[in-house]
Amino acid sequence: MTDTMEAFFTAVWSSMAQLQPLGSIALAATESSLVTSVLATLACALLTVFLSTVFWRWHFENSRDSFSSLPLPPGSFGWPLIGETLHYVLRGMTEYTNKRRKYGTIYKTHLLGSPTVRVESDDRVAFLSSKEPHILSSSSGLPKSARSIFGARSVIVVSGDEHAALKKDLSQAFIPVRLRDYLPIVQDCVRRHVTSWAQGVDENKMLGFKACQRLVCDLILETVVGCTRDQDPDGKVREALVTCNDNLFCVPFAIPGLAFHKALKARKIVEDFAKRRLAAAASSEKDAVSVLDVLVAHLRKDEESSSGENAARNDIQQSKTSAGQFETELVDNAVSFFIAGADTVTSALCSILKLLGKHPEKLAALRRELEFQELLDSDQGNNLSFELLQSLSYVRAINKEVLRLLPPVGGLFRFTKSMIELEDYQIPAHWRVVYGVRGIHEENRAFTNKDEFLPERWLDPGFEEKLNAKFPCSYAPFGIGARTCLGKELALLQMSVFVVEVARLVDWTLLNPDARRVFLPVEKPFDNLPVTFRKRK
Repeated sequence: MTDTMEAFFTAVWSSMAQLQPLGSIALAATESSLVTSVLATLACALLTVFLSTVFWRWHFENSRDSFSSLPLPPGSFGWPLIGETLHYVLRGMTEYTNKRRKYGTIYKTHLLGSPTVRVESDDRVAFLSSKEPHILSSSSGLPKSARSIFGARSVIVVSGDEHAALKKDLSQAFIPVRLRDYLPIVQDCVRRHVTSWAQGVDENKMLGFKACQRLVCDLILETVVGCTRDQDPDGKVREALVTCNDNLFCVPFAIPGLAFHKALKARKIVEDFAKRRLAAAASSEKDAVSVLDVLVAHLRKDEESSSGENAARNDIQQSKTSAGQFETELVDNAVSFFIAGADTVTSALCSILKLLGKHPEKLAALRRELEFQELLDSDQGNNLSFELLQSLSYVRAINKEVLRLLPPVGGLFRFTKSMIELEDYQIPAHWRVVYGVRGIHEENRAFTNKDEFLPERWLDPGFEEKLNAKFPCSYAPFGIGARTCLGKELALLQMSVFVVEVARLVDWTLLNPDARRVFLPVEKPFDNLPVTFRKRK
């Protein structure tokens, strides 16, 4: 039995030994087949990318209008679907500089899902702005993500006669008499925050952009809807404002986890809060001190009026068939003021810290002006008036120079309704056009020493008049034409108060003054401006 078993196992082993070369051959064949399959798949993928890229570029190159013999501007469209959006996000200032060096001040690209022409010369922008709103649309030029976040009834989104009528109504919240109402609120909020930056005897290290962001969130909520911090105790509304701004320009896919979905959820939080504040404003008998109070009072008065002077507006009001539409208009615009004002003003205040921190001689000149006006004593807190602020010429010059050198918003969006011929090029219908504000400022022929921080250039009484007459689109931090920022004067008021208070309350040191700049969603240092504050002696 044992011999039989031994013979059996010997036979099996012998058979396996004979099969082993065959197995090796089969394994080698399998590995070779796998490698071939992977290479074939990779080749197909590369071929697909290549062909889709060729088709992508061919499609847009052939979208030019055949009725014009002019070519498209120079440039490229990037990769299928994503275009060159990631190039701008990842490379920031380098991408803008490289494009301008390679193509000049007009070039084509593909951004945020749309073929785009970017224009960065003031004379070309002046020509294009003359085509608004009939050939160029402002509202349609906004990316879909931004339009959804601002709301369908926002003054930023509506166009034509509707925009003009709505802007006229909303502008009542920003006339000088109303700015006087807001000034005590603005000053109290700014002093409270700036004082907290330098508490204690030691230096306080923080991120300047984030500190300004917290200040501006409080400032916006208090001035726009009269909200104090105890009405947002957990900070959810403030956090939602930041989320909306961080994701204002994104791919408009409302998929959980993606930027657009986060922005819409945050927008709902801000919208619900605005509705609650609207109900409170409607039932309040107090004097109007917030933007929302002014709008409610003005629009209701205007709606009830039947005089010939207000007939045009009454026609529009009569078309609003329900109180819900009235509420939607107020809420969408309150939300727009929150979002549009929050990060732009934050960027401006952060740039003030950065530029005055890098140029102590300008800070010294500012303090001399405040001392001359008996404003340098930090203990005299509530001594600012609207007229006094307007008289501080160096403060105002600092604001203008900061906005020239580091504009918060780098581009203004437009949309072509029909083909436009611009000098040697054509811009096809249904393309986006971006007025490159940052490029316009950098290439501006009206300014000498363009790269230097020189507030003194604005002290020449004839300079601005000459600038506006000869180069009307050469300075555009608040937009151009009918689309000039509605809250411009309130933003300048907030900046002026901030300049005064930081100059007299604190000293500060920049820890990385030459950090790389990023531009989306607004201008700011890459590292959020690390800075140390100490109480001014």
